[in-house]
Amino acid sequence: MGKKAIGFPIFLVFSLNIIGAAETKLSMELWNRYTLERKDDKTEKNAFSVERGYFRLDPTFTDNIKGRFTLDFFSSDKYSDGAGLKLKYAYVEFNNVIPIPESRLSCGIDKNYFGTVYDWEYVTIEKALEDKEKVAASADYGVFFTGFIPQGFGEYAISLINGEGYSKAGSKVNINPSPVINLRLIPLPGITIGGSLLYEKAGFIDTIKTEYDKRMLYAGVARFAFGPLDAWFEYLSQQLGVTTRGEYKETMSQGLMIMPVLRLVKPLDFVLRYDQWDPNTSKEKDAYSTLIGGFNWNILHDSQGLPTLFIQTNWQRKMYEDSEKSAVDLIMVQLRWKFGNTLQ
Repeated sequence: MGKKAIGFPIFLVFSLNIIGAAETKLSMELWNRYTLERKDDKTEKNAFSVERGYFRLDPTFTDNIKGRFTLDFFSSDKYSDGAGLKLKYAYVEFNNVIPIPESRLSCGIDKNYFGTVYDWEYVTIEKALEDKEKVAASADYGVFFTGFIPQGFGEYAISLINGEGYSKAGSKVNINPSPVINLRLIPLPGITIGGSLLYEKAGFIDTIKTEYDKRMLYAGVARFAFGPLDAWFEYLSQQLGVTTRGEYKETMSQGLMIMPVLRLVKPLDFVLRYDQWDPNTSKEKDAYSTLIGGFNWNILHDSQGLPTLFIQTNWQRKMYEDSEKSAVDLIMVQLRWKFGNTLQ
């Protein structure tokens, strides 16, 4: 990353003031992480990193027109400077355009409203299941219509996205976009149930041929939050269809996530998580599971009670159905810190 990448956020701040945003919220979030990886009683990795750095601008143009622009800085050995840069969010949202209460229309790179990936708060250091298994990215290019069901009974989202995720563009994007439908219902306070559906008939262009012709993703989500317990459950399924030499074949992947969070002491969250994933249900001994345990120490909070400085400690073990594969242990300690200001 050179001087142009560093200077661009500064240029953007001044540009937003020139074009007339009433106010612009500027914020940053950084993840300082230590990772120890062990396999077969040998250390595979032992390193410090700045795993993520988010630079975010939220301009407000009118009461009903807002925007968001977020840059994602990340540690990476793919680049000579040891770090990379990606666009994470870049959209304008229009509220109350359609006469439906609490509705919102956005265009650009927005959240992928599928499963748990769109509101994943990284209570564990590990990603959401669909992001972790590279089933669905956390953000994508497209058009998004979202809203809340009146009287607090849930939320919905209907999107039309590229389908390849926010890190793919141009020649890496298939011809056909992916419709996504998401619905969550809150029948009683503390209980949330819902699901998501994504479909893509990929198509291809002359320069690329994708690994699938058709893709169907399903996710079922449930949440139970009572007192000190906040428990998440997710079932995830992926169907990929490929036509090879005139023969159509389908591959099915499926898995689940169970994550209870206990808040017994005010500054501490105790977290357990269990993931299971089978990348091909018709193939034997290719499944694996992940067990995570740890805690979050919330040191500082903002005026809304959200943590702005906190330490996350996770132990993570990945275990394979194939007994010939050795388990992999990860110990991760992460300091996350956020700050921001409003520019008039």
